[in-house]
Amino acid sequence: MLKKVLLFLLAACFVVQAHAVAEDAQAPRKKLIELGWDIPTTSYIKDHWREMEKSAPFDGIVYDLVARNADGKTCASQSLFTPERWNRDDFKTCVDDLNSCEFTRYKHNFIRINFYPAQFAWSDDEAWRAVCEKAAICAWVAQQTDDDLCLDFESYGAHIFKYDPKSNATFEDAKALARRRGAEFTRAIVKEKSDVTLLCLWMNSINFAAGRAERPDSVLRAGAYGLLPSFIDGMLDAARPETRFVEGCENGYYMNGREEYQRASLDALLLTGPGAALVSPENRGKYRAQVSSGFGFYLDMYSNPEGSRYYRGAEPGETRFDRLCVNLTAAWDAADEYVWVYGEQKRWWAPTSDAEWTSWEEALPGITEFIAQLSDPERYTAEIKDALLSSTTATNLVKNGNFASRTQSGDGATTFENWGTWRHEDSRGEFTDVDGKPAIKGDVSACYLQALEVEPGRKYLVYGKIGADASTDANLTVRWHDGGGRWVSEWLDVRVVVRRDAPLDANGRGEAYALVKVPDAARRLVLLLSASATDGAGTASFDDVRVYLLP
Repeated sequence: MLKKVLLFLLAACFVVQAHAVAEDAQAPRKKLIELGWDIPTTSYIKDHWREMEKSAPFDGIVYDLVARNADGKTCASQSLFTPERWNRDDFKTCVDDLNSCEFTRYKHNFIRINFYPAQFAWSDDEAWRAVCEKAAICAWVAQQTDDDLCLDFESYGAHIFKYDPKSNATFEDAKALARRRGAEFTRAIVKEKSDVTLLCLWMNSINFAAGRAERPDSVLRAGAYGLLPSFIDGMLDAARPETRFVEGCENGYYMNGREEYQRASLDALLLTGPGAALVSPENRGKYRAQVSSGFGFYLDMYSNPEGSRYYRGAEPGETRFDRLCVNLTAAWDAADEYVWVYGEQKRWWAPTSDAEWTSWEEALPGITEFIAQLSDPERYTAEIKDALLSSTTATNLVKNGNFASRTQSGDGATTFENWGTWRHEDSRGEFTDVDGKPAIKGDVSACYLQALEVEPGRKYLVYGKIGADASTDANLTVRWHDGGGRWVSEWLDVRVVVRRDAPLDANGRGEAYALVKVPDAARRLVLLLSASATDGAGTASFDDVRVYLLP
């Protein structure tokens, strides 16, 4: 028995690793999506998108699609489950609102569709026809604006997915009808936008307990969402090959630590997991190919007072904000592509009224910067670099970073003040200069170096320009020293290379920069301008080296 278990675990690990390797080359960039009680309408977005992107640096937002019909009545995607019909033309203003925005951050936006508020009979063909028509209009708007759809299956009012044993239908009949409605709903959507991404705040994760049961129906029959797996099965029936689903795993609200998020991701997607166990066998291949794992993250858990039902405290030696950063990073690492960040009691942007409000930045100082860095570290670092390089008050900690102070010996060798040199004992290369800047030439493993006093725990921007031919590996390397004779935290060395597609200056040098954080044991940042050539004739040169302490 033990042998069988070990073989099973080994096989499962192999499947996961093989899948990861196969998809790694085409894995999408991950995205943080904002959702909350401050959900905007398209008219609000049109008027405020610039300040929204500045105050909430997410990759996208979830918004409410709201229009008015000829009678002045509101039609809203959050109230899609009503018997009233919509007119597509009424939503053209919404399309115009969104297409007037010139987003630089919000490239991945979602229309929120709530399965609320009416009690719908699964057998009411006319009511479901109206729902599908309205879902198609939402998908049409998404197609016109290059957006997608966010589905919230939660029963805020009537429990639409709860089986009623007092009905005339057996549970098997109810499941079959729910599957049919799921197919009709999705068929209406993909007819308008076949490559839609459906960000579901939860899918089968709400029913993991049933998925783990020997007889899932025995749990689903009495569950609040017992018919949801069948509805999802119907959605898979109607999905096109290019349709994508996100298992949003709202239970991510309550998870704590990397292991819990990683486990939930596997539970959602593995064919042997409880999520797939609730999918019909004929749809499991489609489920594995077209469903990705994501997480919900509840900000109020980290701002609510102690004693609240929704409260996450700090671990020993950290703050609550530290715990937020640990868990949001864990959700990010475990998700395939999307993490949606949910907030209730605070806001990311100002309300339209004069009501008093508190921003999330006020409630959780540092959250804006952390989200900007997590969602798009390249952009975040580039913005900091641009601000520091253009600042008239920022202090460059590197001495002689422009290499203006130099001397030349009688044999033509150039030395640069405040910079030492090192090369491997077997090196046959030489230290020289190009256009008056330090250079390393030949078959060499060598570097120029300078040590800077730094503060543990603080962040610094490291910047420089590097020029090198194709046969030379050149970089700025950051290493850490304790100030007393020992290298420390060598696994935290940072190798900074010229940015991909970086424009070259007139001397053929491109920008290299990175943010670094000083380990607790370090007292010095040692900057190495390093090069290693392979053909005996390669050359690397350096210029404009800077290190700035971040506020």
